[in-house]
Amino acid sequence: MAGRMLTYEDGIVMLNGEILPGILKNQSVRGSVRFDETKQDGGGSGKVKVAMGWEDADVSLTLELLTDDQSTCYDKLAKINSIFKGHDSGGRPGVYSVNNPMLTAMGIRQVIFCDLDAMESDHDDVIDCQLSFVEEGIDIQTVENRASSGDKASTTLTKTPGGTKPDPGPDTAINVDVM
Repeated sequence: MAGRMLTYEDGIVMLNGEILPGILKNQSVRGSVRFDETKQDGGGSGKVKVAMGWEDADVSLTLELLTDDQSTCYDKLAKINSIFKGHDSGGRPGVYSVNNPMLTAMGIRQVIFCDLDAMESDHDDVIDCQLSFVEEGIDIQTVENRASSGDKASTTLTKTPGGTKPDPGPDTAINVDVM
């Protein structure tokens, strides 16, 4: 299914132009750094962590599904579940383009609907439904832009007796003997 779209604001979540049943309670986006961990050389305890880039961001939306005159909270959950289990022509979960100011601010353009969690209590006919998405389609340009927005120096890694350390590169300073 080409052209899938995820939008949400003002308490309404839409997938492909279809309003999902429920009220948007909250949204969260989580980004994190990807580390390569190696054991220290020389038999010492602990690990050396080397920052390798960024993990794909996680996006979470929590909807409150209420029972009303038209349908029960279970009917609404079944509808969301059928969308969650929808797929493209190859049987793979679809990729959604996003249109939301918070996601745009974090540089997220596409996501995959990756998790669906439902929680209810025995006190009322309400289900809290958490829709989780993972960032998709980080291209090389995006990775390079993220890297350049951080530390401008490009370093290589050198194996040292204490572990893996950044190599400062060749010393380009001019040495002058002072007598």
